[in-house]
Amino acid sequence: MKKILLGTSALVGAATLLAGAAFAETPKVTVGGYANFEAGYVSDDDSSTGTAGHTTIAGNAAHQRGQAFRSDTQVDFKIDGKNDAGLGYGGEIDLTADTTADVQNRGTNASKTFIYVDGGWGRFELGSNVGADGTMKIDAASISRATGGINGDWTYFGNATTQFLANAASPLAYGNLKTGTNFTGDHSEENINKVTYYTPRFYGAQLGVSYLPDQSNRGQGTSALAAPNPAGPNRTNNNTGLAQNIFTGGLNYDNKFGDFGVAAAATGEWGKAQVATYEDLKAWNVGGKVSYMGFSLAGSYGDWGKSDTKTSDASKDTWYWDVGVAYEYGPFGASVTYLNSQFDCGTAVTAGGNNAGCKAVGKDKFYSVSGGLDYKLAPGLTPYAELTYYDQNATAHVNDNKGYVGILGTQLNF
Repeated sequence: MKKILLGTSALVGAATLLAGAAFAETPKVTVGGYANFEAGYVSDDDSSTGTAGHTTIAGNAAHQRGQAFRSDTQVDFKIDGKNDAGLGYGGEIDLTADTTADVQNRGTNASKTFIYVDGGWGRFELGSNVGADGTMKIDAASISRATGGINGDWTYFGNATTQFLANAASPLAYGNLKTGTNFTGDHSEENINKVTYYTPRFYGAQLGVSYLPDQSNRGQGTSALAAPNPAGPNRTNNNTGLAQNIFTGGLNYDNKFGDFGVAAAATGEWGKAQVATYEDLKAWNVGGKVSYMGFSLAGSYGDWGKSDTKTSDASKDTWYWDVGVAYEYGPFGASVTYLNSQFDCGTAVTAGGNNAGCKAVGKDKFYSVSGGLDYKLAPGLTPYAELTYYDQNATAHVNDNKGYVGILGTQLNF
């Protein structure tokens, strides 16, 4: 399959050069992006450590201030063209534009950089972009309002006391799990170099597949290699807990029947472990959505299987499920989403694998409920409010934590 994908990419590239000697016009460049500002407030057991009446949580830092501000800004350049033979082509460059480094590890300068070509035969995307499993997946977060509900920005304000599965996400999309001090991973899947192909949508159905050399192949390469190629892509097969020769993809169906809308998707991630003492990457998600007259109901179930765990660890049972309802009327939108998950820390916490952030062996359970409101005050200007309650039940209850995060914000899209 890898050879077919790469070979087809080469043919498409050749077609781009040979099909149509003359071009109708030069590619059109569109500049856009967003600027987002948030005022957040958190109150949980972890942040209250050291305050009278609260239980001290093992390993917690000093008492925290409840409120904080957060900004997130990005400038996007979209390039679109078409030659005389009808071949569509172009690309996208999304530049991070904040006063600090990107906390999601989406890139030093840019969160996405990719080229595309498309036609009646489908679409190819080449470079650093979200893979087919991410774009085709359906879950409760796909209908959420404000910052994203269960997959929203509350995780930047809340406290994690050990490793929990706090987003409805598969291993690659969730990101780094080796610290245990953050709810989500680093969201870096979208800027791993990849080749993605989408079929045309046929009677509402579409297939998509992506190929990734490994989980660390980003941008121009790495500096982790010895001479003679110290600045090139890392081709070393010795990264514990990481996969290589990865395929992601899925089948998606989306159609409307009058005022009714129906959508469903099955997506997955598969990859070979780089070290023999770790399990291969094998994870999947199934989800669906129905909509009618402004109302939407969506949910999904995801299973991580044994992905990236030690082969000597017999206990692997990591999963999540989610459900949500949303309503939209004119400029107003509202949603409530719910996530329930379990992260299996196994029978031995070891460095390298995806349980390295656990404080103890066993199963860490988690759930969250998030309600959000937003209102399109003017073209491109959307104020919003979101309140999320979360509950962490750790192994042996030594690192339990529960509380809520409230966010008031405004996003400007341009």
